Amino acid sequence: MKVKLLSKREIAEGTMEFCFEKPEGLNFKAGQHFTLTLINPQETDEKGNERIFSAVSSPDENKICFATRMRDSAFKRVLKNLNEGSEIELDGPYGQMVLPKDTNRTLAFIAGGIGITPFMSMIRYAVKSNLPYKIYLFYSNRRPEDTAYLDELLEYDKQGKIKLIATMTQMENSSKPWNGERGYINEEMIKKYLGEEIENTTFYVAGPPQMSQAMYEILSKMGIDEEKIKGEDFSGY
Repeated sequence: MKVKLLSKREIAEGTMEFCFEKPEGLNFKAGQHFTLTLINPQETDEKGNERIFSAVSSPDENKICFATRMRDSAFKRVLKNLNEGSEIELDGPYGQMVLPKDTNRTLAFIAGGIGITPFMSMIRYAVKSNLPYKIYLFYSNRRPEDTAYLDELLEYDKQGKIKLIATMTQMENSSKPWNGERGYINEEMIKKYLGEEIENTTFYVAGPPQMSQAMYEILSKMGIDEEKIKGEDFSGY
């Protein structure tokens, strides 16, 4: 289906959000992803004209938004330069990484960088719908400057809608103050915040493959059952 670009904006250093009109009858679950294909792009390269992106908008919004790191590829250059009103091809939704039916569960979202995207959709939907999930978001980035949606997530945390555990791994390269966690997400950090909640927690992992793999190993070492871990690798973003 063809969709028109409504708006684009920078949401962190090197990261942009693109919002498109939502076709009538398009339904998806928070956390699902889509294939975006450029129509007659001005340039192309060996990586091709399509990418898979998770929606960051809540399914009940009248637009559908995606966020991506603006790496140096033909696809990203063309996407960045699209004018409002330009069309792209949208296919989907796909994916099983969605909210559980049992709204009394504790959910631990573990996001590395742009892996935040499926969780933004889930969090926005849960907040808007007043769903009683207990959500912990472990969110790792290099610096606050690189952290997409940080202000919005801090606001949800302040309101008690989620518990945000944002951690920075390269604060020595940052010009912003940071009072939160530092270093990579590890077993100690997870246990520090979840405590005895771990027993009733479903874990969701999304981030670059190396980070995701490390998290699976940590959770496995902690004795978390495989069926309580859902994951998505963000390799080609």
